This record gives sequence, structure tokens and C-alpha cells, in this order.
Amino acid sequence: MTALRVAVAGLGNAAVNLHLPALASIPHARLVGGCDPTEATRLAAGRQFAFPVFATLAELLRSTSPDVVIVCAPPTAHKAICLEALAAGTHVLCEKPLATSVAEAEEILAAAARAGKRLALNHEFREMPAFRALLDAARDDAGGVVFAQAWQNMDLPPWAEPGWRGQLLNGVLYEAGIHLVDFVVAAFAETPRAVSATMSSCGTRDEQTDAVALVTLEFSRGRLAQVIQNRLCKGETQYFEVRVDTASASHRVSYGGRARVSLGLLRSRKPHVRLEMGGAGMAWRERGHDRETLAGNPGNAPMIATRNLIDRTLRAFIDGTPAPASGEVGRDVLKVLAAAYLSARDGRRVATDEAVVESYQFEHGTPARG
Repeated sequence: MTALRVAVAGLGNAAVNLHLPALASIPHARLVGGCDPTEATRLAAGRQFAFPVFATLAELLRSTSPDVVIVCAPPTAHKAICLEALAAGTHVLCEKPLATSVAEAEEILAAAARAGKRLALNHEFREMPAFRALLDAARDDAGGVVFAQAWQNMDLPPWAEPGWRGQLLNGVLYEAGIHLVDFVVAAFAETPRAVSATMSSCGTRDEQTDAVALVTLEFSRGRLAQVIQNRLCKGETQYFEVRVDTASASHRVSYGGRARVSLGLLRSRKPHVRLEMGGAGMAWRERGHDRETLAGNPGNAPMIATRNLIDRTLRAFIDGTPAPASGEVGRDVLKVLAAAYLSARDGRRVATDEAVVESYQFEHGTPARG
């Protein structure tokens, strides 16, 4: 298979902990350079991974002539980087979220079409083994998905987030909850028609934030999904939990490690003791009291998921086949998030095709109702 020349724009945590280690293990990826405006950041990455680094994207493009640019900068920089890379004739794989508004996402998609190049997103949970197993099992069910829940419980309110994320008091759902929303959209394989949401600081702050977000998604044929993100939880962290119900079974994923011992004393079954463990998360299927393990995550699951997604995306760029998460997917997930924030702000149900959804600016952190 042809090896693609890959450059990385933005050399912070996402690049150093996920993308650069992932690229090192992909035979059809040749890392040719990276760029970051912060000197200490780029020099440290260059030393660690032994590749050329530059201060600007223009220098990187001119000096390395990449086939693909992976965008790992903060979301406010995504549009400019994507447009410059596409204009230079490269494919683009962008970290989520794609842009700071649906309108910006449309601009990037239009630029990709004009350039005749591909745009894809790093929605990596689609390619994490346990989550991949759930998607495959749910899609194979002849009855299809009828309901889904995704939730996150942890003690990390928006004002305590490190780095630039701590400046987004209403950006938790946008920047982190996007994983939950994208996975639900992937399970239904369609964009929801409408969204209803409530967001609140729950009395812990004077200003309103999305520390807690309750979101209901309406899909075709009256099917529903619920996303709950609680960043005020003082109990056990549940980073990413999913239940997807189909016509014949309930499918579950727990990410972050799980151990379960069950004692069976039901009349309908022989007495039993069962131990299930998933050190980095696991997926299983339930039918009544019967449980079937579908898959477990390996150690360093986020990097493995990123590696799987980059691998499949580069193959798609080479073969002309669909990427795991296209630019259109990235735009449509932003529509859902924008509708959620608008619903929380205005206290109403918001259709994802409303004009106001396209113009909503995430980075402004519009206060939600408490």
C-alpha cells in the first residue's frame, strides 16, 4: 500500500499522547513534520519523536509537501488550519470538534470540495474495540436501534478544566460531551431531527454553566436517545457509559475499567458464580438475565482507538472509500450540539435544521438557563 506523507498541526497533548505515537505504528503513514506556534512545545515534540518541526503551518507545508495534515490544535484554530491545508492540496484529518460553528464547518467542507480533497474527523471512540463491538452488534440486530443512553459522571466542572478548556464555562458538552453525542448518532446512523436540553451549574456557581447537561435527541420513527453529562459527581468516575437497546437485546459499554461478580440463584437457571473483568472498559449484550461479553478494551485504549481511526482514515484516503467519520459527520454532530445549547438557552425544543443552529457560536459560551 502507498505510504502517505503526514504532517501534524498543533503539537500539544493530543498530538504527543495520541496522534504521534499512533502514527509511529502505521506502516502506510510517513511522518514528515509538525508545527506549533509555541517554541517550547514544538521543540519538545521534535526531540521526543525525532521529526522536523516548524513555527507556522505555511513553513510546514512548504518544507515537507505532505499528503495529509492532521489538525491537533484547539478548536478555535481548526477553520484556519483546515482551509490553509486544503488550499495547499492536502487531505485533512481534524480533531473534534470540527469548528466553532456549523457555518464554519460548512466553509471547511466547501473548501474540501473545491480542492478535490478529503476531510475526516477524529471521533475515535467509534474505533475503540469495546465501542466498535457494540456498534457492530447493534447494527447487526434485525430490529434496529430503538433507544439509547450515554452518560458521563465525574468530578471535573468546567471551571476546573486545565488549559484553554477552563475558559469555556459552557463548553463541556461541546468539547467533551461531543464523544457521547457522536456515539449515539453513530448508533442510530442518522442525525436526530430535534433536541431538547437543560444545562445548569446546579447552584454551585452564581453564573450558569453546562456543568450538568441533560439532552434528549429525537430520531426518525419516534425513536429517542438521552445524553447525560454530570461534572459535579463526587462518586466513582464513569467517563463514558452507553446502553443501546434494539428490538431483541440491550447492548452496554462501560469505559474506564469494570469488574463484576454475579451470583445466580434464580429458579429459571442453575446456581452460578460469574466474574467479568475489563481493565480498560468492556462491552456486553444483555437479554433478560443472560449476559454475553462482546469485547474488552486493551491498555492505552485512547491511543489504540486513535491509531485505528487514523489507520482506517488513511486507507480511505488512498482507496477512495468512506472514512470512519467524514467531515459531514463532524458537521452534523455540531448541529446536534448547537441545538442542545440553543434549547437550554431558550427553553424550547430545537429542530436541527433551523437556521439559527448554523450560526450558533460555541466559543462564546452563551449562558444556559439554570
